[in-house]
Amino acid sequence: MNFITNNSKFIGSVLIVIGTSIGAGMLAIPMVSAASGFWLAAFLLIIIWLLMTLTGLLVLEVNLALPEGKNSFSSMAAETLGVVGKVTAWISCLLLLYALTAAYIAGNASLLTTAFEFFHINVPTWVNALLFISVLGGAVFWSTKAVDYLNRGLISIKGGLLLAVLILLMPRINLVNIIGGQITEQGKFLLAVAPIFLCSFGFHTVIPSIRNYVGKDSRALKQIIICGTLVTLIIYLFWLLASLGTMPLKGENSFTNLAASKGSVGEFIKSICALANNHWVTAGINGFANIAMTTSFLGVTLGLFDFLSDGLKIPNTRVGRSKTALLTFVPPLIFALFFPKGFILALGNAAIFVAILEILLPALMVYKLRKSKLLNSPYKVWGGTAVLAGVFIAGVAIISLQIMSNFNLLQHI
Repeated sequence: MNFITNNSKFIGSVLIVIGTSIGAGMLAIPMVSAASGFWLAAFLLIIIWLLMTLTGLLVLEVNLALPEGKNSFSSMAAETLGVVGKVTAWISCLLLLYALTAAYIAGNASLLTTAFEFFHINVPTWVNALLFISVLGGAVFWSTKAVDYLNRGLISIKGGLLLAVLILLMPRINLVNIIGGQITEQGKFLLAVAPIFLCSFGFHTVIPSIRNYVGKDSRALKQIIICGTLVTLIIYLFWLLASLGTMPLKGENSFTNLAASKGSVGEFIKSICALANNHWVTAGINGFANIAMTTSFLGVTLGLFDFLSDGLKIPNTRVGRSKTALLTFVPPLIFALFFPKGFILALGNAAIFVAILEILLPALMVYKLRKSKLLNSPYKVWGGTAVLAGVFIAGVAIISLQIMSNFNLLQHI
């Protein structure tokens, strides 16, 4: 029975990593990387995957050095880096997770509004936002196990829809779109893509929650991170192949035309559906995007909930969890409804917060942990100071690229 329970938690935790990483933003990956070509984009995806998997394991190393329930990013940073680390973790975590949560609340409320309008029912956006939070936020409030089982159902539907879309698009792939292009010409577009790819592997904030759920089994936790990120990478690569292979870089219904008209993800979906000439592709992609927002919402808010609970020392009682739930959902709800430009600005710089929280801090925390005489982790990631220095430099490079992109100093399509 114990084996079955542990195996069930393992699968559920892998799916939480996948669900948190793969959001509706996955649909935009081909748009930002089209000019780089499939092979360079795939190469960069693999590099980012290796980096983010490594930093995920670094977070795990620090996490296992702390007691269960007192192992959030706030606690990890405080125990290893002191007050400066703790403040940095708080600022980065709150800005990133509140912005993402606000975006998911706004997006899903909009979807509910559209759905009700289809049945000629007029429901205010704020009511739909509360309805969405009540259902999915209720699972986060209840327990990680509730999130696990709800996430499994949603991931199953999301996976089925994506598989159907890929099967329908694969026969329409034009090898000229995949093989064509000069590497030297395509390479100049790659730098602007790196920060966006980085955000596509952001799962680290759920590691403390998963550790509390699964226990202190370092081998199982390591496998959860590797399996979750590997499946995510494979899904991204297939989506990249299908979309870049179907839609040309130039010509009618092309990425260049889309960029020239400043087309949104919605316009991209319309273009690729027109090329596929199949209404099932349209239904599948739209269904996937809608469900992707819910699974990412579950993972992001689960990480935020446990971060606030540990950081503010709120007891794990029903009353305590109610307080944590209010702190988790009310601020982003207010921002989504009344200050949309604020969280959009934060989302525009999400790569900076991800790089600080999920690359720079893990490298620094592990460096200090390994020199500490008070803390000891049962798990140690391969590599010494040179590896940690390389990770830190990569984080600084990503932040620099995002800042350069903000000032239009990088080549875009």
